[in-house]
Amino acid sequence: MSKGWIRVSALSALMVLMVATATAQFENAFARVRFGAFFPTDRDLQDFNKTWFAVGLTITTDGIPLFGSTATELSADLYTHQTGGSRGTVSAILLSQVYEQPLGEGDTVLQLRLGAGLFVVDTTGPSDNIFGGRVGLTLRFNEFYSVELNFDFTDRFGPRRDRANGFALTVGYQF
Repeated sequence: MSKGWIRVSALSALMVLMVATATAQFENAFARVRFGAFFPTDRDLQDFNKTWFAVGLTITTDGIPLFGSTATELSADLYTHQTGGSRGTVSAILLSQVYEQPLGEGDTVLQLRLGAGLFVVDTTGPSDNIFGGRVGLTLRFNEFYSVELNFDFTDRFGPRRDRANGFALTVGYQF
């Protein structure tokens, strides 16, 4: 049995368990849309374009209180570019735990996000499905507006053994 198959099976079982628990909490759920830029750190992806468009949707629930987390998020992200006749996309579906700390007396909150999930990379040929993760920081100014900085990291893919690693800087609106 290959390492990839074992890893995908374990990740799938974990995500099913976490999604099932998180969906039980949907009465307190809210959604956030995000727009911004993705900056790939892999040289081959930078050759396409150094700045990609980023858009995302996040559903946040009370979720699972794992190691003191305050919320569980299910997010879907799309990073894309189209320059000089070439195009490429990186899509991600991630399950994340959120840890937050209020800042000062107002509504401002700093959040740390740790997540894992599936990335679908389509840059030069057939798409590749790979495992990846996310470490992120969000500064929520109030209950509606936020700024988010995430670092996504993935397994290798394609014949050149690239990675879809990079930073995403987005502005979000929660509804």
